Amino acid sequence: MTNEGLEMFDDPEATVLLVQVYLDNGVVYEYNVKGAHKAREHAAAIILGGYRHNDGKDEYEHYPPHRISKVKVKGSIPTKYPDRTSGV
Repeated sequence: MTNEGLEMFDDPEATVLLVQVYLDNGVVYEYNVKGAHKAREHAAAIILGGYRHNDGKDEYEHYPPHRISKVKVKGSIPTKYPDRTSGV
């Protein structure tokens, strides 16, 4: 993960996190956000409203919520309620 293009973020202390959006066709879009609060906001908005892919050049697509398989954030997000995994 690089910090390229993150000059727009004004909080130098915030951690850069990677948001990954998994679609039902196997495609995974990803982008960086700065800070756990922003990562939570983005993940919730994607699940509720779908995902808008914009490559910043000539491509803009909107995927409705039923096309989203999962949203994953890579990086440390503090919580008071860590969960556990069991089963297969």
